[in-house]
Amino acid sequence: MAGEAADWLRRPQVPPSSKENPFERFGFSRNPFPSKPSVVIGSEGDTLPYLPTLRAQEEQRFEELMIPRPDRSTSRAIAFLMDYATRRGRGIGKTVFLNHQRKRIMSDLGRSLAGDSYVLFAVHILPLPGGSRKFWQVARLIAEGMSEQGAIARALWRLRAFSTIIPNEILSQTADNPEDTIGNDAWLRKQGVDVDFQLASYIRTELIQGGVRPEVAKALAYFGHDPFAWWGSFLAHQTDSSWRNEGTKLVFDDLVRLFILAGFSKGLLLVDEVEKIVTEQNMQERRTFVDLIRYYFIDGSCENTRHDFYSLFLTIHPYVQELLVPHWEAAGLDRFAALSREFAQEYTVYFHPLNQESAEPLVRVYLDAARPSESPQRELLTPFDRRAVEEALVRSGGVPGKMLELLHHAMERAVDKQWSSIGAEQIHQVFQDRPPEQPEDEEISTTQLPPAHPDLRGNG
Repeated sequence: MAGEAADWLRRPQVPPSSKENPFERFGFSRNPFPSKPSVVIGSEGDTLPYLPTLRAQEEQRFEELMIPRPDRSTSRAIAFLMDYATRRGRGIGKTVFLNHQRKRIMSDLGRSLAGDSYVLFAVHILPLPGGSRKFWQVARLIAEGMSEQGAIARALWRLRAFSTIIPNEILSQTADNPEDTIGNDAWLRKQGVDVDFQLASYIRTELIQGGVRPEVAKALAYFGHDPFAWWGSFLAHQTDSSWRNEGTKLVFDDLVRLFILAGFSKGLLLVDEVEKIVTEQNMQERRTFVDLIRYYFIDGSCENTRHDFYSLFLTIHPYVQELLVPHWEAAGLDRFAALSREFAQEYTVYFHPLNQESAEPLVRVYLDAARPSESPQRELLTPFDRRAVEEALVRSGGVPGKMLELLHHAMERAVDKQWSSIGAEQIHQVFQDRPPEQPEDEEISTTQLPPAHPDLRGNG
């Protein structure tokens, strides 16, 4: 028994950080390329290298469509990020791009992009496979994203600052670190602020007078400043039934009122991998879903459409476009955000595959991220040569994610086989020896169903 206890309490004898680094002989602290080139918001993968010059045209177009400015017409209520590299839209770098735009906006709430005339926030939304078919499920993802990525907390910090309850000499200490100061009840109490009664009660009253439902206003006033507290006190207690019946009211009425009271001008909803929504739906569900997009973003009876507050940025690729177009046009959405035909370019950021000119800088960014800052090899392709990068680019079809994965395996092989350099021949060998790719899943049936009758309350 004692032996069993010792086994399950056993700790590793060698800390992971103490393991031998096989890539050290190439001058790297690790394999420069990720084994899984994807982004998980808030995780270590959230910091994958990003090269702004690689997508400079796409960033400029994103700003033109989505960022309001005094010197241009209003931003689009709905726009698209169109991937032409892969029919299923995997690995082209859209997720890294969207996450970078979110970070740019959230770093200063849009000041560097929109100027002082607008206050913005952005939320990166990733649908769940098989769990985002219904509009209310997407509304739940939006609310959860606003919480986890700090948009709701920032709104409450601003309301606290605007309340006049916190003295200016205390507010002056919060600018550089709001999360641990104005967003921290314990810190405020140490400064002598009456958080529980005076401050929270004031904000609750303000929210109710602004039209937020009392039960939501109470939860926001007491817990909204802390994403974990807000989750535990409110979001975690919402059942599927409550999301079906009240989820859209929370997102498109209550939270819009919160953000407007907090002085926000617009919220950008950056929806990634829309195929996880659309390909899971049958024909009737797609029609209902599209009708609800029109209702909640264009001309329905909700606070969002009254103020044109949220802008919806949908990430698609040609197959998803084909599935959506007939329903999009039947709902009349092509008049507000053309998904096809001649006006589609007025609402679309086009995402193209890599070429040799853009591939080499991307590879160097990943290599340098794994090198010491004083390395003489910085900004070089070593241990690769240009022909190796060209071969990797061709074999991956210009898709960044596939190219990075191939280069990851090439580095592993170089260590295993004691290669001193990696050329086109070595890349070809690694490509030939790779496991066969898993075939794409068959699409669901698109047999015509009876016309949908959408529930505009969000129960669809």
